Amino acid sequence: MRIIKKLGNAFEFFKSTIAINLAVSILPLLFGGLLLFNYSVVSFGFAISLAVKEINSKNEYLFYFNNGLSKGVLWFYSWCFILIFLISGIFVFNLINRLF
Repeated sequence: MRIIKKLGNAFEFFKSTIAINLAVSILPLLFGGLLLFNYSVVSFGFAISLAVKEINSKNEYLFYFNNGLSKGVLWFYSWCFILIFLISGIFVFNLINRLF
């Protein structure tokens, strides 16, 4: 039961970073295509979203730390959620592309 609570808290952290990540990754999508967008979401966009989170919301880490999640664990879970989000997005995009 405790792992579900930790995953829920990590997912909340992920949701707070996804908007910045996707906003940063829009330019590579426009100028480089879908493959560059995928790489940007996993690397550059993710790093920028964590940097913005670090600057704007330092005190939020205390909440997560009190719930048993260190900063490194949060970043790891968030990256895993980004990867799952990206893989499922690619799957849906390819499915729609095959149907039409």
